[in-house]
Amino acid sequence: MTSPNTELEDRLRCTVSPDHLRQHLEVFSALVRNSGSESELAAARYIVDTVRSYGLKPEILELDSLISWPLAGNLTILDENRREVEQVHVRTRSFGAQTPFGGIEASLVHIPFVQSKPRDMIFSHGSAGGDYSGLDVAGKVVISEDGGPDGIRRAQERGAIGHLHIWPSDEDVVHEMIASSVWGTPTPESAKRLPTIPVLGVKHADGKRIARMLMSGPVQARIESNVKTTWMRVPLVTATVPGAGSPDFLLVGAHIDSWYEGITDNATGDAVLIEMARVLVAHSPGLRCGVRFAWWPGHSTGRYSGSTWYADTQFRELRHHALGYLNIDSPGVRESEVWDCRYNTGEVEQITAGVVRELSGQEPAIRRPLRAADQSFLGVGLPSLGAYRMLPDGHPNRKAVGGCGGAYWWHSPQDTLDKADTAILADDARVYLTLVARMCTPEAIPYNFVPTAQDFIDHLQLLQDAAGHHLDLSSTMRCAEVFKAAASNVRRASTRDTGLLNDVLKRVARIVNPALFTIDGPYEMDPALQLPVLPGLAPMRELTNLDPSANEFHFLLTMLRRQRNRVEDALLNACVLIDELGRERTTVSPTGVARRRGVSLRTSVRGA
Repeated sequence: MTSPNTELEDRLRCTVSPDHLRQHLEVFSALVRNSGSESELAAARYIVDTVRSYGLKPEILELDSLISWPLAGNLTILDENRREVEQVHVRTRSFGAQTPFGGIEASLVHIPFVQSKPRDMIFSHGSAGGDYSGLDVAGKVVISEDGGPDGIRRAQERGAIGHLHIWPSDEDVVHEMIASSVWGTPTPESAKRLPTIPVLGVKHADGKRIARMLMSGPVQARIESNVKTTWMRVPLVTATVPGAGSPDFLLVGAHIDSWYEGITDNATGDAVLIEMARVLVAHSPGLRCGVRFAWWPGHSTGRYSGSTWYADTQFRELRHHALGYLNIDSPGVRESEVWDCRYNTGEVEQITAGVVRELSGQEPAIRRPLRAADQSFLGVGLPSLGAYRMLPDGHPNRKAVGGCGGAYWWHSPQDTLDKADTAILADDARVYLTLVARMCTPEAIPYNFVPTAQDFIDHLQLLQDAAGHHLDLSSTMRCAEVFKAAASNVRRASTRDTGLLNDVLKRVARIVNPALFTIDGPYEMDPALQLPVLPGLAPMRELTNLDPSANEFHFLLTMLRRQRNRVEDALLNACVLIDELGRERTTVSPTGVARRRGVSLRTSVRGA
């Protein structure tokens, strides 16, 4: 692996200005940047004017997006005569259903759910479900910590007519959230997943108190949800610092829209992108590859519609020229200390780990991508990088939220200018600039697919152990082992053509990442539900709970066989590409199987 250009990295870090960052935050603090609003457009124009003053050529791309603004909501506890007993403070959920005038009345049903830890991310619990055992929720309103799109779907599928989400941690805040599992603008198929029931959020203390009331007897309530869900024109700003030696680029994004003032979610991220552009312009001759900045609209009330639209409309360019995607969200939070390196794919984890280790002195905790944070590019096949500075465990402000360094003010009116620390923000910018330098300066793209191969091996083994007597994954695991061996040798490939090497590395990433992190692959968007690594094969665990003679068992087994074929095909095709680096010619058999000197790669894998 090429040694870092430490001189360039030092210059980049020394050029960062806390004063510039503070100036940007002050501008954003006066703009409530709801997607589709005039304030969001004003923020976009400020970014364009500022970045243009650095000598770049930014542009505002406009798109139509289905945006859902939550308006007023009410939760009223009633007595047996339908008289009002209590009003409970709530917030309506984006993309929840609109109730009729006056709301709806129904019995409440509490659904137990596993207790969260205060440090957990709110996105961490989607794969676990509430316990509906013995409970009939049809025609009733569910109240549960089993919230988010996953929990809402579970309640709706069981006939509930409303959902009240109890926040899992104990802060005195009702957080804004989104109810839809549709990633980006809906398609005819994904639109079927839009919620059809009203959804409200309640504070932990209020929700638990109502749950205790239900232990003593039935509780009636009236819920009212008002939502403005409509098509809006939203601005997506891009600006590119060109590389000196290649049309390739690293995509760096941050969402421009916010809830309320939204300083640490995500004005700080927007400010960092502006400052990175300023710094990199002055040092662009040292970059072999370019850096493309994007400020995404529709993050919160469009469910990542801006980044999804960009993936859809710029697919070919991203496929051919993007080195990866670095998402920047919620940097510069006051008193944040601990680096959480989530959203890293295996082939670039050494980049993130090295930078965080060197600049912070911490041993980085590397984690694979969650289904959140504008991760709209895994299907395209882009590697993902991420580094997020968090409040330490035990900090009084640390709660179960999805951003703001884990602070309680996430998605609330309390996310104000005083919650940011520009000295910390400047340090965070230095980390991100160093990540950019290590991705964009080497002659050879610094991918290492050995950890990627190990991800396949480890997760295939877990699935084999869980349900291998129903579906044999031994051939798939052999494919993964062959891919690991090929990845170990890729840097020693007998080619002096760095252009060929880089082309192969990008193409391998385009093949393996969709197989490892998506179900629907390159051309569709998976739901905004928490998915494990190898999500297409993950339902294999369900086979052990099904009757082998039942339709459901055979339907699932058929789907899993096809997913197994998909994963094996990806691994074998990646091996063929790597093999091209060390051999003079490739022929392809009529079945599409690559052959070398009369030997089928597939045959050699099957016999491994």
